[in-house]
Amino acid sequence: MTDQPIAHTKDGRPLFDNTPTVVVMLVRDSACLLVIRRANEPGRGKLALPGGYHMRGEIWQQAGAREVAEETGYVLEKPYLIQQVGDTVTDEYGNNLIFGFYNGPYRFDPAAKQDGETMECSWMPWIGFPDDWAFPRHWLAAKTELEN
Repeated sequence: MTDQPIAHTKDGRPLFDNTPTVVVMLVRDSACLLVIRRANEPGRGKLALPGGYHMRGEIWQQAGAREVAEETGYVLEKPYLIQQVGDTVTDEYGNNLIFGFYNGPYRFDPAAKQDGETMECSWMPWIGFPDDWAFPRHWLAAKTELEN
């Protein structure tokens, strides 16, 4: 069961009656990362990593896998392989922010994409990565991962 927003901010961000934790996913395939182009503010039209709110009843790895599927259509087949990258930090919006890393099997299921939060998704190598990112922390996490 997923929670529904209790309200929205003036810029349209949903507010939930739960711990404000956002899981952001670094999904890797060879030398590429799965990235999205955001359809919502903040950062409409800019690049970001897939991710979103951690809901009640989920472990954070399930939240990360769910958000990847909802935003991209890619289903992470072994979400228990997701590992936390770095420490949990508080972002500029007051959310707890967890970065997860996944390099396991996945499959594309167009029916899994549900939320309309993305304009597009793609697998991008670091070489030639555009610098039009919605969130500096996403850009830094992507850069750090792909330079390793």
